[in-house]
Amino acid sequence: MLKERVAVVTGAASGIGLAISERLAGAGVRLVMTDLDGQAVEDAAAAVRKRGCEVEAVPLDVRDPDAVERVAELVVHRFGGLHIAVNNAGIVNRGTAWELSLDDWHRVMNVNLWGVIHGVRSFVPRILATGDDGHVVNVASMAAVHPQERLGPYTVAKHGVLGLSDVLRADLAAVDAPIGVSVVFPGRIRTAMNPVGSVEPHAVANNVLDAIARRRPYVFTDDHAAGAVDERLKAILSARTDVIAE
Repeated sequence: MLKERVAVVTGAASGIGLAISERLAGAGVRLVMTDLDGQAVEDAAAAVRKRGCEVEAVPLDVRDPDAVERVAELVVHRFGGLHIAVNNAGIVNRGTAWELSLDDWHRVMNVNLWGVIHGVRSFVPRILATGDDGHVVNVASMAAVHPQERLGPYTVAKHGVLGLSDVLRADLAAVDAPIGVSVVFPGRIRTAMNPVGSVEPHAVANNVLDAIARRRPYVFTDDHAAGAVDERLKAILSARTDVIAE
């Protein structure tokens, strides 16, 4: 089903982005891997190419909308179209919400939320123009459904990614576009951002490939914090009974 399709992955030099790239390549997808670290993404792409697939490596700062637009143009020029966009690039910082500096807030929001917005604005029109079935994968976090202390900017950004994904899905459905949208909620994944994680990135990649195949809108990759997530959603729903009518 995915053979000869074209995909672009941001934050692809390591961790979840690399694992997704490897799985896509293994399925026969032609691939553009991007990352802020140009040498790292070139090294990663060289390893993925050994699988016998077509892979381009491109340095990309997702905070720069013009740079994201250039990558979208490059994908179409190189491969003739675009079917799958994986907006994965992300960073994290820690501190209490009132003590983090504005620079701290902007640093995370500019990558984790605006980077995804830039991807949607540049990649989705190319998927639409290609005219085939397509898919957008936005990598959020368990923080989108299970907020934790000292992760203010990260949590706010990931909630934004969840909301953006839902709106994008509705917008595409409203114009009868054959494009699915999945938002991914990785838990404690072992990456450079979380070296003490207990789940390997390939578990996320396996779920992402399945989500593309089965059009899963919400993609959990493990059962971490399941109880806490359920309790939060129940609390939100039950609050509707507390409405005071005039």
